[in-house]
Amino acid sequence: MTTEGDPAPTRAQKFGEYVTAAARAAGYDIDNPRGGGKKALAEKSGMSHASVSRMLAGQTIPDPKFFESLAGALGVEVGTMLVRAGVISESALTPRPPSPPQVIDPREVARSLGITSPEKIEAFVAMTRALVEPEGHASRRSA
Repeated sequence: MTTEGDPAPTRAQKFGEYVTAAARAAGYDIDNPRGGGKKALAEKSGMSHASVSRMLAGQTIPDPKFFESLAGALGVEVGTMLVRAGVISESALTPRPPSPPQVIDPREVARSLGITSPEKIEAFVAMTRALVEPEGHASRRSA
């Protein structure tokens, strides 16, 4: 905790606090020097022991190539970890609604393909409609 006059925690310090809490929650004994928790976390994440120690101490943020394996080792979402590290924003994780499907007029497509004859345009339109109709729909209509 900072007191008045203390500088705000750095991104690395905030990330270190987050990872430390996640490591404890995942069962890594990172507080006991002989517990082997830092070594186990390093092995499972593919990071060096020194890098894990610096990260937990709030001195560094790991290279992004380690985030997926680190998240897996800690049992946390990689997206949340990227946000906590300040690599991406929270809004980047928010699903965006899908764009509405684009409606394409087959007559415009025919013209853009260089088809100019009205009969050929209507044949193109009929063929296009037949191709995009759901299966079985055309056979019921013709019966």
